[in-house]
Amino acid sequence: MKSFTLAIVLTMGIFFVPAAGGAQDPMKGMDMPMEHPQKMPDKSALQPADGASVKIISPTAGQVIKGDQVPLQFKLTKGKRGEHVHAYVDGEMMGMFKTEKGTLNGLKPGQHTLELRVATADHNTELAATDKITFTTK
Repeated sequence: MKSFTLAIVLTMGIFFVPAAGGAQDPMKGMDMPMEHPQKMPDKSALQPADGASVKIISPTAGQVIKGDQVPLQFKLTKGKRGEHVHAYVDGEMMGMFKTEKGTLNGLKPGQHTLELRVATADHNTELAATDKITFTTK
């Protein structure tokens, strides 16, 4: 019998509830582009980085990308509490990424600001470990 994981989407994030008998980490190796973007929490809510950091590798600042799919690559240092990153485009969360590569989908043509924030395993706590760039899609 297979066990399933239930994902509950709330205003402040995505929470996972393992099915009976499923004690495994439901985020393990999974990147989650979001279908319904969420607003970015205020920077004043960021918690101390505790050694965490993130650096956007791709896209690069000022890059022009054709199409609505933007390849994402970054370097994540987890520090004491970091577990994954939240990706915000123009202030709306577009996905959560555990691996250092992914794709942002469905971007409209124009100039965009990408901000990555290191987040803890609880999905609600974002750390003062961020990186931000501006790029354009056509």
